[in-house]
Amino acid sequence: MTDSLGSDFDAAVRAVMGELAHEVDALHATLIDERMALDQADTHALDTVSRVKGKQLDRIEKLDAERRHLGDAAGIDTLNDARWTHTIERLVECRKLNEVNGRIVGQRIGHVRQALALLAGDSPGGSTYGPNGGTTRVKLRSATIAQV
Repeated sequence: MTDSLGSDFDAAVRAVMGELAHEVDALHATLIDERMALDQADTHALDTVSRVKGKQLDRIEKLDAERRHLGDAAGIDTLNDARWTHTIERLVECRKLNEVNGRIVGQRIGHVRQALALLAGDSPGGSTYGPNGGTTRVKLRSATIAQV
């Protein structure tokens, strides 16, 4: 490969990696915004942040595919490039933030399910063991209330 072609590939890889770093930093900020929306139970903000996060993830995926393509075409191992270190570290932080946000959402869903079970007259655990050793559903309300 000629030197000018090699420098062109290097410039293209550098540009893509710069865009990736920018997008990953923006995703990090969005995940923090998502956490704030979850903490405040702000459904409008959560909806907005979810759309933004989806677009950012799509953009990151496209840029990463471009990075891999350029690296393969130039015979460069872009994952071992020092310019990639910050982005990898930030992606690890993003994954941790996303996992925490996901656990919060999971807990909220569990709380809603428990509340719905209580409203439906089921016990929060849903069932207990009966005299034959099998599980039985526990109803918390009387038949009279259920008929009303």
